[in-house]
Amino acid sequence: MFNLFKKKKPQNLMSELASTMYGPGAKTGQSELMKATQYAFSNLLGEVVPQSEVATIAQDLRSGEIPYSTEDLALATALNFFRRDDLKTSLSFVQLQARMQMLDWLQKGCVNPMLVQVFENTLYKRFMPSGPGLVIIE
Repeated sequence: MFNLFKKKKPQNLMSELASTMYGPGAKTGQSELMKATQYAFSNLLGEVVPQSEVATIAQDLRSGEIPYSTEDLALATALNFFRRDDLKTSLSFVQLQARMQMLDWLQKGCVNPMLVQVFENTLYKRFMPSGPGLVIIE
C-alpha cells in the first residue's frame, strides 16, 4: 500500500562510496578536467610524471561514478602515481609539497575530507622516515 517495506535497489560499492562522500544525487562530470590535470601535474606531482599519463588517469577517473570537484580529481589522480613503486624515489622529493597543497585546499573547503584522509594516510605510510637514518633531536 505505502511501500514501506519495499526493498531498496542495491547499489554497487562505488555508488555507495560516492553517496557517502558527496551526498545522494551528486552529479558526476562536474570537475574541470584540464584544470585538475594541471593541478595534479604541477602542484602535486612536481612535473615528475609525464603530463600525458596524468591526463589519461584524470580522464578515466572523471568518467567514473565519483562526482569529484576539480581539486578532488587532482588529488585522486596524483594518488594513483604516489602508489606506484617505480615512481616512489622520484616522488619522494615532491610529496611534502603535495601534502601542503592538499592542506591548503582542505582549509579552503575545496576537497572532500574523506579523500584528504586517504591521501594523507597513503603518503604518510609510503614516505615516512624509518631506519637508522632517523635522528630525533630533543
